[in-house]
Amino acid sequence: MQLNTAVNQFRLASRELFNHYFRAPDANWDEAWGLVERFREIEEILFQKLVAEPAALKRVQYGNPQPEILVLLRNEIDAAPMMLNRDVDSGYWDHPLSQITKSAQMIFVSFFDWDQLGYRDNQLVRVQVIDWPEHSEANGKHALIEIQYILFAQLAK
Repeated sequence: MQLNTAVNQFRLASRELFNHYFRAPDANWDEAWGLVERFREIEEILFQKLVAEPAALKRVQYGNPQPEILVLLRNEIDAAPMMLNRDVDSGYWDHPLSQITKSAQMIFVSFFDWDQLGYRDNQLVRVQVIDWPEHSEANGKHALIEIQYILFAQLAK
């Protein structure tokens, strides 16, 4: 199975499982976060079974940079909007660079939603910029890019 298809199947499965069975709109704060924590355990297994094992990837915990999953801009575009971390891996997505180009080498980290307790759509992809020759200050930082602009590919072994 092609890696792009597998990662997108995981994206949809993860979203549907959370929204239907782990999102708790009527729960109190502690109960809701407890469900999120339990879901993270399932999401880890789901990623391993739908993506990592079928593609024979080294085991890396979901949510950490996946060095064998490259994130590429789609062929028909040269640049895409993004939000780049201010620091290497902080919660601030306000770096002045707002577009990423094909020359940037990126790896997959996770899918991202701003609201961790509400409905998830998994439309944002968290990546780590590994090498961007024109903007070396971005190397190592995390960025958010909409799924519509990217494809996933396996690092050649």
